[in-house]
Amino acid sequence: MFSWLKKYDVYLSPAVIGKITLDGKPLHSIKVFRELDYDKSYTDEAVTNAQGEFQFPEKHIKSRLPGNKFDQSKIRQVISLDHHGKTFVLWYLNTSSIKPQQAIVQRLATLNCDLSNEELEHIFPNIEKPDFPHSTFSICRWPD
Repeated sequence: MFSWLKKYDVYLSPAVIGKITLDGKPLHSIKVFRELDYDKSYTDEAVTNAQGEFQFPEKHIKSRLPGNKFDQSKIRQVISLDHHGKTFVLWYLNTSSIKPQQAIVQRLATLNCDLSNEELEHIFPNIEKPDFPHSTFSICRWPD
């Protein structure tokens, strides 16, 4: 009856593990930014090491929004970096699921991003809901 008072677990992002390169060579000391939006914006940043590697921890919150039957909020995940005055999108995805989705968990655990890559839309299977594939925009690549 009072579900609008209850706070629900909302899974904003799995752990992120990535590598930044330029023409195959690792880029070190590059700031990578993650922005997660749901009921408000949550931001953090990481810096690449000598091998071009970076990571972010998983992120979840408590929110009353899922208890509102009229709520249609989506989670927006954006991971990007700026290099020589240009912004590169490593990951851009919207999802309506407040629970972990395995295909997203898998891809964010292996972000292999070369700044010489073209930004493309990547469509990949949704393991939990096969009729609704995921779509992300990214310069990163994954093995098929």
